[in-house]
Amino acid sequence: MDVAEDIDWHKLLTSASAVAPSAPSAMLPLGAKLFKGLNHLYFRLSIKGKENIPANAPFIIAPNHESFLDGPIVTSGLSWNTIKDTYFYATEEHFNTAAKRSIAGQCNVILMQMSNLKNSILHMAQVLRAGKNLMIFPEGRRTNTGELGQFKKTFAILAKELRVPIVPVRITGAYEALPRQKSLPRPHKITVEYLPAIMPDVTKSYDEIAEQVKKIIAQD
Repeated sequence: MDVAEDIDWHKLLTSASAVAPSAPSAMLPLGAKLFKGLNHLYFRLSIKGKENIPANAPFIIAPNHESFLDGPIVTSGLSWNTIKDTYFYATEEHFNTAAKRSIAGQCNVILMQMSNLKNSILHMAQVLRAGKNLMIFPEGRRTNTGELGQFKKTFAILAKELRVPIVPVRITGAYEALPRQKSLPRPHKITVEYLPAIMPDVTKSYDEIAEQVKKIIAQD
């Protein structure tokens, strides 16, 4: 699902109020550090490019999407304070019970409202305007083949209109560890590489910015 073409996103997002997000539970950074240890043991996780993570918020983390492992493994390379100040964009279908929605609320997860995508984007804009970070998977869904899919432009709209840098993230090996067709992961080396942050060119369209980030992640 992608955003509507007939909305003046610049006017809408720059006039949105900077509502402070609710305070997250300590569960998020603690859980992230626990997963980091498990990921290193089971997947021989290699983390590269941590120096490319901006020292100051806000910024958007934009990884490719290979498996259900992606959120925890990308978070593994972030500092405690960065994790605490990072929010995650996810679809409602993965949090379809009251218990799951409660966990999402304590783990900084912003649920995409399929019936009101504009409202979801406004919520993310408020998070960024409050000085927090966002992790958005531009493909919107896990790959079926291990290849990069089309990059949707939600993250590009937010980055361009709010003048927020994008940190492209290249994940390799997660598809082999847990492809879409499997329910249990197998041991396989996974690498996460944070690539140099880019500031969107205001002269480029949202689609051009999305394609630029895709090409950066696709490069070996």
